Amino acid sequence: MSSVIEFIKKYKERLSLFGLGLAFIVFIVGGIYLQKANKREKEPLVVVSPKSVKLQIKQEEKGQKKTEDTGTNSTYFLKPSPEELLEQLASMENLNEDVINSKFAHLPVLWPAYFFTLRQTENGRTSVLLDVSEDGFGVVIESEVDLTVYPQLQELPSGKKIWIGGEILAVDRAGTGTIYLKTEQLRFSAEAPFAQNPEETKN
Repeated sequence: MSSVIEFIKKYKERLSLFGLGLAFIVFIVGGIYLQKANKREKEPLVVVSPKSVKLQIKQEEKGQKKTEDTGTNSTYFLKPSPEELLEQLASMENLNEDVINSKFAHLPVLWPAYFFTLRQTENGRTSVLLDVSEDGFGVVIESEVDLTVYPQLQELPSGKKIWIGGEILAVDRAGTGTIYLKTEQLRFSAEAPFAQNPEETKN
């Protein structure tokens, strides 16, 4: 015990400097950690980095009517899926709704979904309602469509799997969630409408 006391007395200046240095380091590291934690609490951003699956859409099927509204994009994203997109939005609940929508607006996506029904909108146009779940309890996809371009929709049985491609216009998180798209592609087949070996890149 006496040897410890003698050691402390002998090197008390060095020990004091070492203690001050250690306290300074702890203070700096703690400050950085608290700053980052506080920033996350105020703005819990989730980086939306959709898996960049580059898709080459097949050419229009023989006899299918083409208009200026279809085929405007040749590259779409499979990711995030509708469910993943809603999960990411849930993590941004503290952000302004306009900020949230801006993070996904105009993202060109291509998703499989199940036909549910057609409905008339307030402006007299027609919207197609799709569900990403076969049981009808998943995320809803809604998009205005031109029935002269896609007359098949009028005879499509409920529960039929199709592919829809287009730009995200808005997202409503109420209930199971609804994603509004601007339709650019509709494929009335369960088979994926892109090349077997799509090129994958990461942003």
